[in-house]
Amino acid sequence: MPKAPWKNLISRYSLNDWRISGIATMSSGAPTAIGDSFVSPVDITGTASQGARISQTSDGNLSASERTFSRNFRTEVFVPPAVGTIGNSARGSVRLPGFHNWDFTAAKASAVTEKARLPFRAEFHNAVNLKQSSAFETAVRFDGQNRQVNARFGDMTGARAARLLQLALRFTF
Repeated sequence: MPKAPWKNLISRYSLNDWRISGIATMSSGAPTAIGDSFVSPVDITGTASQGARISQTSDGNLSASERTFSRNFRTEVFVPPAVGTIGNSARGSVRLPGFHNWDFTAAKASAVTEKARLPFRAEFHNAVNLKQSSAFETAVRFDGQNRQVNARFGDMTGARAARLLQLALRFTF
C-alpha cells in the first residue's frame, strides 16, 4: 500500500508498509448422479450383471433463486425405471452447489534493527464468512408402490468451511 506522510512516529510505524493480497474463487457446482434403491428388492434389468439407473422425466436442475435448504433440485422428475429397462438418467443429471470464496492476506515486515526484522502476517480464508452448502442427499428410495420414501432426498447434507483466521509473527535476525 502507498506510504502516507504520517507525522506521528507510532502512526507511521504501524500504518505504513503493508502488503495486501487476495484471491476470489467462484465456481459452479460439479455434476453428480442420482442413485436409486428399493425398500424391497426388485430385479429391474433381469440380469445380475447389469444394474439399473434411475429414470428421469425432465431436467432436474433448479435455478439458484428457486433453491432452498430442502429443495436443491426437482425431486419429482426422478422415477423408478420400468422393469426390463436400464433407466435413462445421465451420470451427471444434477449439479452440486456452487461456491464463492474470498481469501485475503495482509502482511507487514517491520525493521527492528539493521539486520533484525519482525514480519507479521494475517490470513483470512473465506474472509466474508459466506454460509455455503457443499452437498445434498442424492439417493432416492422407492417402496413397493413406486413412491419415493427418502424424506431427506434433495436436502442439504454438508457445509463448506466457515471463516478461518491465521496470524503469524516471526522474529528474524
